[in-house]
Amino acid sequence: MDVFYGLMITFHIMVSVLLIVTVLLQPGKGGGGLGAAFGGGASSSVFGGRGATTFLSKTTGVLAAMFFVLSIAIAMTGSERSITDETPETVPVSAPAETE
Repeated sequence: MDVFYGLMITFHIMVSVLLIVTVLLQPGKGGGGLGAAFGGGASSSVFGGRGATTFLSKTTGVLAAMFFVLSIAIAMTGSERSITDETPETVPVSAPAETE
């Protein structure tokens, strides 16, 4: 179960980074911004005038849905874990310090 939990965390980080990148690549209301800096303007000619915005919007929606599903799955899997599961049954108790 620990391997599966680690894979979910790793995949969640990758989806988070991709979601950030796709949001930053989308053109703003002015049409400039980071989309043009990273080559977003060139991709609009590849996908057509309106196609790049639609492609990036769909990609953002899919990544956002994956982000939410992974967040819920990690929360549900992590709630089964407990710190008390990892502590030993017998905990040594120290005697109180003697005062003179």
